[in-house]
Amino acid sequence: MDLQLGGKVALVTGGSLGIGKGIARVLACEGAEVAICARRKDVLEATADEIRRECGRAVLAIPADLTRREDAENFVRGAARHFGRIDILVNNAGSAPGGVLEALDEDAWQQGLQLKFMGYVRCLRAALPIMKQQGGGRVVNLIGNDGVKDSYWEIVPGACNAAGQNLTKALA
Repeated sequence: MDLQLGGKVALVTGGSLGIGKGIARVLACEGAEVAICARRKDVLEATADEIRRECGRAVLAIPADLTRREDAENFVRGAARHFGRIDILVNNAGSAPGGVLEALDEDAWQQGLQLKFMGYVRCLRAALPIMKQQGGGRVVNLIGNDGVKDSYWEIVPGACNAAGQNLTKALA
């Protein structure tokens, strides 16, 4: 596979495990310089080391809790400073607590919205001015299908995903 990513810089949120780790690995092995963020510094650094060894590319690991505006800004701006540009932003971090309406308190709603929706917004707000200044870039927002198929058992993820889908469509 040749995705023609040589010389590109990609940022991946939630890049230490699961889908985010897989995305970061593919981007790096396809030639991109990659920055990853996640909350757990130990797992984040282990993932960065693993991808560096496997792909032979630079991988910058920046611990960040995307429920905090400052952390999102530090991740995006730190990666831009380190690599000199941002070509790709992959918003992947987070999930929202599942459950039925009656079982979920306001904290569960806030947790889901702050990470799964506002985390994406925060990274977009930090990255888009940089991308515009350099003449462009690409954004990939990973959003579950709970936003289009209603599920009483997944009401918070569904609401967060619907908001994320609307945000993505509005920016397209």
